[in-house]
Amino acid sequence: MKGEAGRPPRRSGSGRLLLLGGGHAHLFVLEALARRRIIAGDVTVVAPHALQIYSSMVPGYLEGRYTLEEVTIDLRALTRRIGGQFREAAVERIDGSVRRVLLDDATSLPYDVASVAIGGVAAGLNIPGARAHARFIKPVAQARELPATLDRAAESAGPEPLQMVVVGAGATGVEVALAVRARLDRLGANRAIISLLDSSHTVLRDRSPAAQEEAERVLRWGEITLRLSTAVEEVGPNHVRVTGGRIIPTDLVIWTTGTEAPPVFRASGLPTDSRGFLMVDDDLAVGGCPGLFGAGDAVSFTTHPRAPKAGVDAVRQGPVLAHNLGIALRGADEDRRRGAPVARSYTPPSRSLALLNTGDGRAIFSYAGFAITARWAMTLKHLLDRRFLRRFQRLRAATTLRAAS
Repeated sequence: MKGEAGRPPRRSGSGRLLLLGGGHAHLFVLEALARRRIIAGDVTVVAPHALQIYSSMVPGYLEGRYTLEEVTIDLRALTRRIGGQFREAAVERIDGSVRRVLLDDATSLPYDVASVAIGGVAAGLNIPGARAHARFIKPVAQARELPATLDRAAESAGPEPLQMVVVGAGATGVEVALAVRARLDRLGANRAIISLLDSSHTVLRDRSPAAQEEAERVLRWGEITLRLSTAVEEVGPNHVRVTGGRIIPTDLVIWTTGTEAPPVFRASGLPTDSRGFLMVDDDLAVGGCPGLFGAGDAVSFTTHPRAPKAGVDAVRQGPVLAHNLGIALRGADEDRRRGAPVARSYTPPSRSLALLNTGDGRAIFSYAGFAITARWAMTLKHLLDRRFLRRFQRLRAATTLRAAS
């Protein structure tokens, strides 16, 4: 890579801002740029896909509650809204010493201030056959095909019941298993056998015992076969081999495992935790790399290294990230002269609200040691999800309006 080591960032909003990834936290940065709460000379957004899918609504999309357009955000349109450039590419390496990023198309981009919100990668992809035969709920290209895949499976089913396997009994796996049940029931494939597998001894391992018990009750009601303490050893075109060599026949495998660190951080020589996640301080800055920040599933905190990773945390980090990027773009000297606010800190919450779509018009509401399944909980989830998405889709609508005028 080429660049000037130690080059100071540009001042007075003339700096080059580089947003790597389309994570939820970066949506708040784009919003702040659109409303001119952040001023940058040049803005470039880099992401492998122009459409960003809102993970919280994917189970509802699989169920048939939402269309693809209702659960996605157009990053290219948002970037245009703030006068920036969008690059459809993946990050290969980040050189914090010279402030330059190498992309997978062999080009590189310089920056004065950069933020990384690329998310993690699905755990267990090294399991034989997982990449080739399993279906994934991210990225958008994978998720958009899943409903049609389920529909085709239901239409072509013979006298024997369909067999579906969902791998990963976290929040996403529980929701996906129940969403698949709801869709297949609506298609008349109500005899389908749906298995939910996890190597853990419980569902929702990061939630309270009350939430775990409630989830297991709802899964039993939905006739989901729960196979815990069961590790996947191989995925074939029509089977899954699990612990002990046992074979589970399947017509479709959906992979919803937890998150592992993307390899780019270690490959770049950036500070990481023992699992390879990018280490950031409470202000979301990467220590020892001036001008570099990170947020979302791909980062761990130096002060809270074992904090769970969830989409809601990226949403909470968004305003903090936007504020601190604005300070970094203005420059510390100018901040002192103008008496600008100091950087904000983010502290992972000790407890958080969770709303899990059960596919039948209800949702599991859990907070602290309380959990209940109710229709009002799904109404609340729908309202919160739609409010979040519309907040940024309105920015896209503003782009269309401006272009039309």
